[in-house]
Amino acid sequence: MKLVKNIQDKFQGIIQASRRYPLTVVFLLALAVLNAYLIQQETDTYPSYVYSLLVGIFLSAVAQQIYERFFEKNSQRILLMFGAIILTIVYYFTVGSAADYDLERTIKTGIIFFILTIAFIWVPTIKNEITFNESYLSAFKAFFTTVLFTLVLYAGIGFILLAINQLLFSVNYKVNLHAVNLVLSLFAPIFFLSYTPLYLSKKDESSLTPKELTAKLKQLKSDVSVPKMLELLISYIIIPLTTIFTVILLIYLLQNITGEFWINNLLEPILVSYSITVIVVYVLASNIETKSAILFRKIFPKVLIPIVLFQTIASVLRIQETGLTYGRYYVIMFGLFATIAGVLFSILPIRKNGWVAVVLMILSLISIVPPIDAFTISRVSQTNLLESTLEQNQMLEGNSIVPNAAIPKEDKIKISQMVYYLISMDYNEEIEWLAPYNQLLSYQFEEVFGFQPIYDENGFLNEQSVQDSYYASLDLEDSPVISIEEYDKMLIFSYYDSSIQPRIEVEVDNEGYTVYTEEIDGKESLILSDESDESDESDESIMSIDLQATMEEVASTSETENMLTINEATVKTENEEAEMTIVFTSINIYDSQYDAEFYLFIDIK
Repeated sequence: MKLVKNIQDKFQGIIQASRRYPLTVVFLLALAVLNAYLIQQETDTYPSYVYSLLVGIFLSAVAQQIYERFFEKNSQRILLMFGAIILTIVYYFTVGSAADYDLERTIKTGIIFFILTIAFIWVPTIKNEITFNESYLSAFKAFFTTVLFTLVLYAGIGFILLAINQLLFSVNYKVNLHAVNLVLSLFAPIFFLSYTPLYLSKKDESSLTPKELTAKLKQLKSDVSVPKMLELLISYIIIPLTTIFTVILLIYLLQNITGEFWINNLLEPILVSYSITVIVVYVLASNIETKSAILFRKIFPKVLIPIVLFQTIASVLRIQETGLTYGRYYVIMFGLFATIAGVLFSILPIRKNGWVAVVLMILSLISIVPPIDAFTISRVSQTNLLESTLEQNQMLEGNSIVPNAAIPKEDKIKISQMVYYLISMDYNEEIEWLAPYNQLLSYQFEEVFGFQPIYDENGFLNEQSVQDSYYASLDLEDSPVISIEEYDKMLIFSYYDSSIQPRIEVEVDNEGYTVYTEEIDGKESLILSDESDESDESDESIMSIDLQATMEEVASTSETENMLTINEATVKTENEEAEMTIVFTSINIYDSQYDAEFYLFIDIK
């Protein structure tokens, strides 16, 4: 009976949440209908409508929080709902009107979601007995409870559909997609809202007696209290682990304070991740009174400040080398926020942590409002740096780019990086002297600038990684014919350092042979064996080639940059039993990882 009652209470909570946030539910229903239509039509051509409805969902939820905290009349509630609708329409016609996927719009929309989420948590705590720490904890618990229930519900639906499909009749795959849509678009958000406490509202303050207010506040304190399991997790696992990592990080910083430390590619993500962890743990620990939590609140804000300053300085130094991208803009902006947060945590009582939320929302808003937003500033920075680099190398005359292959490699890297960034953000069409080369930039880069772009599989390189990297491909236009008349077999081989290579069986004169790779003395070797059966213990190696040494040999002897002639790409190895010739079509060496594609010619003597 208790289980039935709990289920009834939860369904009642979902119904009450729907009444409490009616406009939010309307937006959620519209989103579910739109998603159902997109699933049926098998299209994703309406991202602007999806984004706009999501913004409406967040805005309407915040509008309800504002109403409950500051207003009493239904007319005021209707005006706030109307305001949320107007702002949603404004979003559609300003940020969200593009028909296709747009990275800038997506990031700006994500920042808007983030701002509204923080506002949703912060608004009920304004001039209230309930603190931001408690409201954050309530949202934290609601989120993970929602995730758990959502996973269980979807798993149950999935098993039911699987059983029907296997035992009764075939179920169209779209049914599963529609189930996911209903769970994520309707159930999960409404379920989350049902866990949002009814904080002390303006109506409560004017209509409840002091005794009733005290009773409601007591109930609220119970609703936003820390579960015992979470208290133990934070106090005795998360805080000690954070402390150990902090000690390791401080030792690393002190040992490597000079040299390339400031431009180490790993530094930014490590310090940013650390800072986020400390801030989140601090806010959660603000609701706990164990000894470890109290010590954490006293010490870690002061430790956070110098570490964040390290991160910010490192990011600023990187700007001088690569210019400002939107990613680095946000890294620096976060560094500024974390520094302010560390100071506020150090000087203000914990019940005033809401000011940190205010700072975070203001800085986030600044990052998406022109002309000081991340994208405008990064576009100007990258454009100016590219222009100055071209001018320094006499590659820009008026609005025309002059190809020049004789410039320093560092400048080639910079040009490759900046052009790649401007293309990826669709900014090249807005630059007067770059727009005429629009199509050529992606497909005929060398024709425009006089050299091949310098890059690896993850994108363009920086000056620190270029010394440890190499990329080149076979110039098939210069060497379109490869003779195979001297060989018995030709194989097309792809070698990737991080993956298992398949064994290839070949037959020559009715004899079986196997070609495979194997690690020998810490290096990968290409092996030709005289037996095709893997399980045969009589397998004997006829020939072995050190692939990594061979790739390094080609990289060190090639005279052309990024392009290999047939002679440069060919490596021949032979003994009394066989001859193997490798003709590389591409070589990629980066950060001690070796990847290659090549033709392998085999001649059995």
